[in-house]
Amino acid sequence: MKKNIYKKHSAKIDTNARSRLDTETVLHAISGDPVVLMQIVEIYEPYINKLSRRSTIDENGFYSEYVDETVKRTLETSLIAAIMKFDPYRKSS
Repeated sequence: MKKNIYKKHSAKIDTNARSRLDTETVLHAISGDPVVLMQIVEIYEPYINKLSRRSTIDENGFYSEYVDETVKRTLETSLIAAIMKFDPYRKSS
C-alpha cells in the first residue's frame, strides 16, 4: 500500500478580514501608526503563514510542513513597506 505523503492542508483565512480594513484604518497605517500597521499584519497573518509554509520529508519518509520564519518576516516587512509607500491620492491611469 502506497502512502499518500501529500495531504491537502489549507490555512483558514478569514474571508471577512479585509472588510475590517476601513479607509480610516488604512490612512492611519499610511501615516506610520505602528499599532495600526501591526493590526493590518495580524489581519494578513493567516495568508502570510500559508505563503511561508514549506514541506519536508524526513529520513523515515514522513511528510511534514512548517512555517519558514525567514520567509514570513520577509513577507511581513514587504507588506509594511508597501503600506508605507501607498499613495491614496494618486490618480489611477
